[in-house]
Amino acid sequence: MPISAKKSLSNLADEIKVCKKCLDLVKTRKQPVAGFGASQAKLIIVGYYPTPDGAEKKGIPFTDDEEGKIIRNAINQSGLSLEDDVFLTYLVKCTPRKGTELSNLIKPLEKHISNCINYLIEEISIITPHLIVTLGIGTTKIILNQFFSIDKKIDNMALLHMRIFENPSFKLIPFFSPKAVIAENITEEKYIEDFKKISKLTTIV
Repeated sequence: MPISAKKSLSNLADEIKVCKKCLDLVKTRKQPVAGFGASQAKLIIVGYYPTPDGAEKKGIPFTDDEEGKIIRNAINQSGLSLEDDVFLTYLVKCTPRKGTELSNLIKPLEKHISNCINYLIEEISIITPHLIVTLGIGTTKIILNQFFSIDKKIDNMALLHMRIFENPSFKLIPFFSPKAVIAENITEEKYIEDFKKISKLTTIV
């Protein structure tokens, strides 16, 4: 009997939880954060890395912090659910730091990304989503390069927000990170309005 998607994701999560590929992160992390949500999701949402006060502390993506509240509210307001429609995950599964200070966060290094990208590829392969939404410029540029061989020299997320990229397997839609709402660069109402437009695509792709 072939293994189910749910079981495959559970096995992958177990592997992620004991990953020691990045020895520097092993020394500074609280815990790795595997993806969470529907095993046959129509939509995968990919953040950059777990936030220290939310996902890393809880061990579940986008929980217990402002970023998590914004993302989950957008999902709920769009009529989608983590039980049936959406899978939340990160490009880098551990929170990157320099040194032992928990607050001393750094941008993920190239080795962190290269060591972790296969976990994301496996999540996508197991779930086979219709849509992938990438949050923020860092995540978006890396995934465009990885899956579409597009090397964008753009650092303004507004130029990529809600553009549609398509390959034979899925559509990719870059989207503002919830940090843009926290920084008041975009209102939460507008954020939810845009996300609702994306959610409608899950019924037609």
